[in-house]
Amino acid sequence: MQIDTSPVYSKQFFEIQLALAQKIADLSQQPLGQILLRFTAFYRIFGLDWSYDPANPVWQAYIQGFQQASDQLSFTYQFYLQRYPAIAKFTDEEHWGCFIYDYNPETRVIHLHFSNQDTSIYGPLSHQRIDVRKSELRMMFQQVRQRYPEATLVQGGSWLYNWESYKRLFPPAFGQSAQQDEAFTLTGRNVWGQFLQRNGGVHQERMSLFLERVSQLKKAENYPQCFPYPNVRTETPIQLFFEFYAIV
Repeated sequence: MQIDTSPVYSKQFFEIQLALAQKIADLSQQPLGQILLRFTAFYRIFGLDWSYDPANPVWQAYIQGFQQASDQLSFTYQFYLQRYPAIAKFTDEEHWGCFIYDYNPETRVIHLHFSNQDTSIYGPLSHQRIDVRKSELRMMFQQVRQRYPEATLVQGGSWLYNWESYKRLFPPAFGQSAQQDEAFTLTGRNVWGQFLQRNGGVHQERMSLFLERVSQLKKAENYPQCFPYPNVRTETPIQLFFEFYAIV
């Protein structure tokens, strides 16, 4: 999964999500307020938990204001800016450069997350930064081995697995296991991250392509086809990571 945090998102980042939500609401003839919860990442972007509880007071305040607003995009953006200081940032948590992980003790699975925290003049996935990224991952998996020796699998879920420049940071079998995520949920920020630039702005070409596809959408269930990059899931045994990073 890709996590994008510290920069303030641009208004256009909300515009593209609202455009899709409105289109799905029109095609499915469902209330836009309900669609916003299930087909945008607003709930999480506003700093709320993973429950996606429509009765959450913060979410209720947003929906009520949204429904009354004459300019719903501007209202959404201002609501986000007001919430921003209270929203948890990537760097608030224990992290290793651009990486962080979650551990599920029930399934014994490590789940990878990425955020562009590279401060160099090069791109975070460029040839010049491969060794740095691998060093971050090596340190992270050293801790994983010490803290969770019972872990058996590593999973990833992000549009970034469409790029060889990302997959080459991991054991080859991890990238080779990549399969398109059929669920393609929109409530997390990972799939929307493909539109983001490091400064919080959006990639204009991807945005234009996405909005064009949204305008041409005929069936609500075909919304994944609007995205330039599909969401991809990967999974391999954790032992391959220990071997790849020479963790003894």
